[in-house]
Amino acid sequence: MKYKHYTLIAFLWFIVLGIKTEVYSQITHDISIMAGPVSFRGDYGLRYDVESNLKNSGVGIGVSHYLSFGCGNCYGTRAFLGSYFNEHFSVRSTISYHSTDKNHFGHWSEKQSQGGLQLRAMFGNASVFEAGTGLEYYLMRIIEFERRAGALTPYAGIGYNFVYYSPLADTTLEGGLGLPETTFPTFLAAPGEEPAFTNNPNATSSVNLQVGLKYHYSRKSDLFVEFRWHRYFSDLVDGLRPIGPQNKYDDWMFWLSFGYIYNLEW
Repeated sequence: MKYKHYTLIAFLWFIVLGIKTEVYSQITHDISIMAGPVSFRGDYGLRYDVESNLKNSGVGIGVSHYLSFGCGNCYGTRAFLGSYFNEHFSVRSTISYHSTDKNHFGHWSEKQSQGGLQLRAMFGNASVFEAGTGLEYYLMRIIEFERRAGALTPYAGIGYNFVYYSPLADTTLEGGLGLPETTFPTFLAAPGEEPAFTNNPNATSSVNLQVGLKYHYSRKSDLFVEFRWHRYFSDLVDGLRPIGPQNKYDDWMFWLSFGYIYNLEW
């Protein structure tokens, strides 16, 4: 069932390819690299706990390709929607990888009890590879931004990704996870229940939203800062799926990235 989400990528492309205009369009290609800190929000630590959110952080890197339709004669045309799309939208395809080491923090793990010891001994990692595409909207006309030295424009976008994740969930206690002596009850499945932790790689999908600010540095170069949110359609990206009503959400992450864009001028 989860693979039905993948059809959204094709849907996004059909939107782009299906727009018909009667204007002159100059297709441009850009590539970018980006990197920055990632805050992965999964099942380690406590929800809304500052220490959990700050310390369960990693780093991400990414490469993007931008396809823009610079409009050379956008005015006085009947194809308003197509003209506006050409002026303000780009198709962005991105490949990214991020990795986050995970530990339990918060008052439950600080207790001097068997449960506290079990939580403190747990450790893990979420290693995630994503590839997808989406649309980005620029407040300034793209062709105007590219022609104005020192120009700044805010932007926002939405995308959909294929995701391959390789989790790690383990403990420093002798015997490993899965035993009552080593495993906190929330992560100890009863016979017949689905496992509450895994070390098996798997695939899922994600939706991402991003907002950012782009600076036109030179004729062929731009700089940008970007804030991204990725929501995964799986609760096992970090290797944990707690048992109980407190487990309300699938995994997700924030990513603050800084990047450089180079205009290929094809």
